[in-house]
Parts: sequence; structure tokens; C-alpha cells
Amino acid sequence: MLKIAEKILNGENPTLCFFGDSVTHGEFEFTNGYKESVQKPELVYHKLLADRIRETYGKDFTVINAGVGGNFARDGLARIKGDVLDKKPDFCCVMFGTNDVTDSRKGAQALEEYKQNLRQIVTMLRDQGIEVVLMTPGMLCSRSVKGFKGFWWFVHKYFESLQKGGKMDAYVQGMRDVAKELDVPLADVYAEWKRMAAEGMDTTALLVNGMNHPTPEMHKLFAEKLFDLIFS
Repeated sequence: MLKIAEKILNGENPTLCFFGDSVTHGEFEFTNGYKESVQKPELVYHKLLADRIRETYGKDFTVINAGVGGNFARDGLARIKGDVLDKKPDFCCVMFGTNDVTDSRKGAQALEEYKQNLRQIVTMLRDQGIEVVLMTPGMLCSRSVKGFKGFWWFVHKYFESLQKGGKMDAYVQGMRDVAKELDVPLADVYAEWKRMAAEGMDTTALLVNGMNHPTPEMHKLFAEKLFDLIFS
């Protein structure tokens, strides 16, 4: 059981922050088939997690959504003071990587920069006495999906190549390495996606925009992994 669980159960009304990209922000399907995303704050994983905690324990707490669409870990690092540290949360779940992996074309240095950005984020949070959890993202698309047009077709195909070429695996392993190095609790959701893929499930069908945004059902998986990590 993490310290944040004890604070919740003790009725201390703590603040939980969720720091990441469009998945954390609550973006789902594209409105026009290839560009703008529909926002559904009622279905994002941290809302589902909050609902389950309240239903299970009947305790209150505050939730901060510090997700911004399109963000890399470096963007998170640049805005961490105003969006997270200044709000003085008790707990912060950090999930970046879905966009960072697009830098993999730049080579090994890009992966090392991603890892270093995660290290800095964790260190800055811990220096402020904030309990930190890292969470791995879901898989990207691994097959072609109809409906993309022009530029967005090439973006979609690039994401597919990153997943099928092992680049996403490498970035997720980078987060795992940082979690181990800094002794940070890890909610390894990506491992569950890979397990489902190994069992023959079409994981691309679990992406509501056909590219990188999990379906509402998969947001439940993120919530379940966090609940288990926090309260077990």
C-alpha cells in the first residue's frame, strides 16, 4: 500500500495529480476521421480511478488533470512547476512516451534524452515531497486503419512502423529502467497490452482513434492497474 492510500483511508483529503499527454488529458476519437480529438473527461482513467476509490472507501480527495495533448516528456518537464509543483499535490502519476517515441528516428540519443527527462521529473517531484508513480502507456497501432487522409495517413503509418519495429517496446523499457534505477513504483499497463497481443487479440481495435488513443474500455485497465498498485 502506497502512502497516498494511507492518506485517503485516514480521511486527509489529499490531492492526486495525473501528469502526461493526450491520453491523460482525456482525448479519444477523431472528430473528422483524422485530426481533432473528442475530449471525454468522464471516461479518462483517473476519473474512473477516482470513482472506484470513492465507491470502495467513501473518502474524498482532489484530482488534478495535468495532461496536455501532444506532449513529450520534455514538454512536461518545461511546465512541471506551474502545472504540478505549484499545486502541491500529495501524489503524482507520470505517463509519457506515446509521443516521445516519434523521436526514435533520431537514434539512441533520443531515447536517452527521454529517460533523462523522466529522471528529472521524478527528482523534482520527490524533492517537493510528492509521492511518484510511473505508468507505461498502451500500444500504438500495429496494422493499417481506414479513414486517414493525406498527411494524417503518413502519421498513422509512422506510428504503425514504430510499434511493429520495436521502437515503442524500447521506450517502454526505458521507463521501466528509470523506475528500477530510481526505485519508483511502476504501473506496467503496456505489459498487459503485449500479453493480449500475444494471445491473439487485435490491439489496434483497442485504439479509438486507430492510432494511439485507447478506447474507454482500455482506460478501465489503466484505472485498475493504478488502483491495485496504490491499495495493494
